[in-house]
Amino acid sequence: MEKIIFMGASFLLLFILERIIPQVNKNIVAKTHDISNISLGIVNLFIGRFFSLFTVYALAKYLENMEIGIINITSLNSNFKLILGVIFLDCINYWWHRMLHRNLFLRHFHNIHHTDRLLNVSSALRFHFFEVLMGHLFKLPFILLMGIPVEALLLYDVIFNINVYFHHSNIKINRNLDIFLSKFIVTPYIHRIHHSLKQKESNSNFSSFLILWDKIFGTFLPQGDTSTPKYGIPGYVENKYQQFLYMIRQPFVKKLH
Repeated sequence: MEKIIFMGASFLLLFILERIIPQVNKNIVAKTHDISNISLGIVNLFIGRFFSLFTVYALAKYLENMEIGIINITSLNSNFKLILGVIFLDCINYWWHRMLHRNLFLRHFHNIHHTDRLLNVSSALRFHFFEVLMGHLFKLPFILLMGIPVEALLLYDVIFNINVYFHHSNIKINRNLDIFLSKFIVTPYIHRIHHSLKQKESNSNFSSFLILWDKIFGTFLPQGDTSTPKYGIPGYVENKYQQFLYMIRQPFVKKLH
């Protein structure tokens, strides 16, 4: 419960800040934009959290008790195991994100996230619940192999969500500060490139927290002269793509362009 309260407070702080110092005028989208995104986030909170308890966390707890998996059988102290677990989970998320863009079936669900015409903190909640569930299933074999500790899962969940809130936020921050931070983590300017209408730009910057994965695997695209590209997917311009109920139906009624 403390973890959820902390993440909720972080979301609220960014939500307030982006109204005080916005990068892009929020009036470019309908007033229901945030309501639709947050509604989808609430669905994901209940479905995703419940599902993860009986899959990801249950498996991790079992492996920990039985001392199964690479991390669990090492003689490293608990802090090292925690750090290794967090780093490995972040790498898993990088490859999951790349798969969402490369696999046609998965892309149908991930498109809900990319049809957002305004990137702000509510966009961090805008995922189809089937994508969330499939993401948990994707992690299972890697958790089995590595034996990632439950504490690492809990810590990474907080780190991941807060950074995703941050790099989706519509906060105007100092360019030099963003460039400095982006040497280590994903920042708003970096992630805005990933949401660009241009395919070359949207096929870059897949990292969720540590930027090193993009740099290691050759998908890093640094900040250019344009800090706020036009967001979305070509052909997905109708207002229905911003509506909560349609976002749930979208993967089943719209073919990928």
